[in-house]
Amino acid sequence: MAESQILSVIRMWAAVAWADGMLSETEAESLGRLIRTADLTDDERAGARAFLATRTELPETYLTNLTPEARRGIYRAACRMAVVDHVFSVTERALLDRLRGLLGVAADTADEIEAEVPGMKLR
Repeated sequence: MAESQILSVIRMWAAVAWADGMLSETEAESLGRLIRTADLTDDERAGARAFLATRTELPETYLTNLTPEARRGIYRAACRMAVVDHVFSVTERALLDRLRGLLGVAADTADEIEAEVPGMKLR
């Protein structure tokens, strides 16, 4: 069965959080809150919790059914997740660049989004 759209989004955010090789307490709390409140089935919620226990990689899915606004929103949330622990690493930068490409967010749009997120200074 294909992964639901919301579970794919949670996987993306988890991959950003894990990009530096560890999941900080702040990142885990943020993801946990999202998993608890998201509209997920019990099986999806259990699967999403696994993203907290084991390093998660960025899925190779292309969310072509999303509007440009939704893609920007996903990218914005991923940027916030990258700096929620107050550390923005080179590996997180590389992962966000890859995510930007998967989502089809233009570089200038990504720059505008990142300018709105405090703590994103690595470019």
